[in-house]
Amino acid sequence: MVILLGSEGYIGKEFQNQLEELGVETYCLFAYNYNYYELDTLKQVLYEKKPEFLINCDAYAGDGNIDNCEDNQDKTTRVNVSLVQTISKACLMMGVPWGHVSSGSIYDGEPPAANGFIEEDMPNFSFTLGNGNHYSMSKAKAEEVIAHTGGDYYIWRLKLPFDEYDCNTNLLSKLMHSNMNLDANNSISHKGDFVKYCLTLWQTKADFGIYNVVNSGPISTKEITDKINKILTIDKNFVFFENQDQAFKLGALRAQRSSAVLDNSKLRKAIHPKRVRNASKAIEASLKQWREKEQDKDVNGIPKSFWD
Repeated sequence: MVILLGSEGYIGKEFQNQLEELGVETYCLFAYNYNYYELDTLKQVLYEKKPEFLINCDAYAGDGNIDNCEDNQDKTTRVNVSLVQTISKACLMMGVPWGHVSSGSIYDGEPPAANGFIEEDMPNFSFTLGNGNHYSMSKAKAEEVIAHTGGDYYIWRLKLPFDEYDCNTNLLSKLMHSNMNLDANNSISHKGDFVKYCLTLWQTKADFGIYNVVNSGPISTKEITDKINKILTIDKNFVFFENQDQAFKLGALRAQRSSAVLDNSKLRKAIHPKRVRNASKAIEASLKQWREKEQDKDVNGIPKSFWD
């Protein structure tokens, strides 16, 4: 059995779907049933369910806009840091290995190495330096907490997630629905690929530790918007800020944004290079399959809209 936290979220739903497709018994833990923010409660759940693995997708990212994390700093810290501390302690004490969905947005700017930031690089968008947005800083702090606690764990770093379904969490949707965008080189993570790679690491018993779970190769915002226009044939005039300072002056942003390229060599070595898709190809595939928001399904796999 796998215990899954955060199954209601953008990434959590995908974990639930793929685990079910793999035939893995999955127990979704909800805060309204169990106060898993309390250590004793979570330990009791682990004792009763005896899972072979736990996955934490629970996080607060401002409901699709990290500016909202600045207005809800207490909630951001509680979900992204305090909860992670509880999970890491409970898993260590009960001997349960686990995986945590982190973020590549703990980095910003030019990496020390040519191919991007590697897993061992210290976060440079963090509370320690005091130069990041509250969301990024909280995710960096969570990684510190996990490392300090120890145990058997994976930290899976996600960066700018997207897929073929239009929703406010999807990078492609955000770009399409914004009046102006920032042009920068970044690593990105296709949602389905991300979850598949994470589960592969667990199922193949790859070494525990941190992995940059991103598609291969950097891609710029301008490259993505060009593909949007070409593949969706919408002919939108995408306008770009000169820099973040201009975006702040115009009131379009309130929190500093991370732009960073992550090296995924460790991931590719662990699960085989040919299994990891190129970022550009993943974007193109998503746009060619572009559709309305993915339908939620009930426990029997039937779209909920069927009952409306």
